[in-house]
This record gives sequence, C-alpha cells and structure tokens, in this order.
Amino acid sequence: MKLADQLADASNLPPTPGRRFLAKALPVFVYSIFFPALLFIIPKFFLDRWLHLSTFLNPVARTILGGSLIPPGLMFLLWSIKAQIKIGRGTPMPLMATQNLVVQKPYSYCRNPLYFGLISLFFGISILIRSISSLVMVLAFSVIIFLFTKFIEEMELGIRFGEEYLAYKRETPFIIPIPALLRRTNTGEKQ
Repeated sequence: MKLADQLADASNLPPTPGRRFLAKALPVFVYSIFFPALLFIIPKFFLDRWLHLSTFLNPVARTILGGSLIPPGLMFLLWSIKAQIKIGRGTPMPLMATQNLVVQKPYSYCRNPLYFGLISLFFGISILIRSISSLVMVLAFSVIIFLFTKFIEEMELGIRFGEEYLAYKRETPFIIPIPALLRRTNTGEKQ
C-alpha cells in the first residue's frame, strides 16, 4: 500500500481523544523545539563555526531581506492553519486531517499556502541570524516539502476528494500565491 493510500485511510479514522491530543501537541513540539533546533540553533552555533563559514550580506540588507520574508510567512502560516481548522474541520496533521477540501482564501491563492508561509518564515529567520548553514538546511527542508507535497500529499488529496481536488489543482498554483485576477487560464488568457 502506498503512503498516499495509508494517509487517506488514516484521515478517515474517527478522532479519538488521543489522536486529538497528538494532533495538537505534536505541532507545538515540532514548530517550537524541533525545527528551531534543527534549522537555526545547530547550524548557527555549531555548523557555521565547525565549517568556518562567514556571515553574508551587510546588516541593513539582512534586516530588509530577512525582515520582509517573516511577516508574510507568519501571516500565510497562521491563516492557513485557521482555514484548515474552521473550514476544513481538521488540522494540518494527518492524525486529524481536514474533512472538507479547503479552497477558500488563502487556499484560493495557491494550493500550499501553509508551506509557502513556513518556508518564507524559515528563510527570513536564516537570513536574519546570518547563518549560511541554516540557509542550506532550510533549502534542503524546502526541497523535501516540495517532493512530499507533489508526490504524496497531492495523491492523498486526490484519493480523498476526487474530482473536486483535481479541478482545484488544475486552476490553482502549486506554492507561490497568485491572486485569481493575475492567473492565466489553460488557454493563456487572464481570468
């Protein structure tokens, strides 16, 4: 059985108290302890020193570039989670996956606004902390997210939501938010 099939099956399981707890507690651990340690603390304080990597960009450029990525990253991340909970009646975690396909804002801008927000936030932090190894780790993390999303999550959503998801997938960009007015249709015309 493919991973996409297993995730689709797991999303249909009834939400037990244990699954609800894990679906809420696991993201807190992952986003407040695991990712910061893996992507920022270890690279900045250990890898950069061990590899003798210098900092990059001047302080003003770092502040402008890193600082401009963090607010939209946070906005899309939190907005996406709220939409999954309120509209999708679930969470971003497969333990308590959404029961409804969410196609409203921010998911009308791109199919993966949560990942867009997370990646923007992480790149912004890496730039602000002046860590080359952190940037490399975030880039590797981004590639893993892209591959997982493209080859597993999209298959799982196709299994769960069928033609409704496939139609949404055809009309909505993958990860870069683009308002509908600026998108081109399959014929090349703006919508």
